[in-house]
Amino acid sequence: RHPHVAAELAAEIESAEGSLGGDGRILVRASGTEPLIRVMVEAATEQSARQVADELAAVVLARFG
Repeated sequence: RHPHVAAELAAEIESAEGSLGGDGRILVRASGTEPLIRVMVEAATEQSARQVADELAAVVLARFG
């Protein structure tokens, strides 16, 4: 489990938020009921949200498996 995943990925999350240009938000957290890490992104467009979410999910997978 990684209860402090957002803190561990603070730099990556900050960079991703910057790519949204202040028009969206990001939430990365460990699930409370399943052995997984949730990556949620809101952005001005679905394409932008999906791109940022995919990039962060790749970082999570690389770092935490």
